[in-house]
Amino acid sequence: MSFSTDVKSEIIKNTDKTKKMRIAKLMGMLCFGAKISGSDQGFHLRFATENPKIARLLYTLIKNDCEIKTSIRVLRGRKSVVYFVSLDDDLEINDLFHTTSILKRGQDIEEFENYRINFDFLSDSSVQKSFIQGAFLAGGSVISPQKNCHLEFCSTSRKLCEDMQVLFKSFDLNAKIAMRKSNYVVYFKSSADVTDILSILGAYDSLMEYHNVKIMKEMRNSINRKMNCDAANMTKTLDAAFKQAEAIEKLKKLGVLDKLSDSLREVAELRLRHKELGLKELGEMMNPPIGKSGVNHRLRKLVEEAEKYK
Repeated sequence: MSFSTDVKSEIIKNTDKTKKMRIAKLMGMLCFGAKISGSDQGFHLRFATENPKIARLLYTLIKNDCEIKTSIRVLRGRKSVVYFVSLDDDLEINDLFHTTSILKRGQDIEEFENYRINFDFLSDSSVQKSFIQGAFLAGGSVISPQKNCHLEFCSTSRKLCEDMQVLFKSFDLNAKIAMRKSNYVVYFKSSADVTDILSILGAYDSLMEYHNVKIMKEMRNSINRKMNCDAANMTKTLDAAFKQAEAIEKLKKLGVLDKLSDSLREVAELRLRHKELGLKELGEMMNPPIGKSGVNHRLRKLVEEAEKYK
């Protein structure tokens, strides 16, 4: 299963405390997943999903909280199974949209133009969270924490997406909107925003997994950066050591090394025998021991001396 599927399974398991919260969740599912079409026979409502748990939840909410009978139809394809929740009666669609406040008092289904959020109905944060949960079940997805940070809600209505922006603003979350083909997407790309929304969705097990994976990724990245830095430093040290050794060999062949001071000859012999060692280790082998800066100063003098002889 995908990470999105795990999050949706958690949402479905959670029980809403009040009928208003259940209706808000139903409203979110309808706004982001139900398609309305009209014909000579009247209006038709269709909700399609490949997740049987989501279809069952929608069916149950409509039946129990709106007291409207609906049906689930299963379409089996070669690679997938799609579940359709349908309503084909104008009066029942009217009742459903009034109960969920998608249609305001006095409005009729014939006046319906597009889905919008009824902010008057979403009176407090618990009801708002239930709406967001329903919206995610129908039109949401989140990328696995193993990959990049990305959580989104998809709809064909820009107005609905703009309403979602306003709703998320009440939670101090700044959503962005983009167009993808014929759809609009409300999305978040920061790890902090994604974790906040997982909390709003009530997906606490997924939230813990998200945190744990992010922590492990950060640790791996930190270790990799340190290893890369260490490798770069090692390469730099070896390059410098071989350059110093070449200079010392040159001075040796020219008979110049024997004419230099005892301190320069000592560090020169140590460098030729221990090309892999750093300045600190060379300094500790000197008699008496000296610090890194002292070793570096002497090796630099040897290189400068060699550069006098072209």
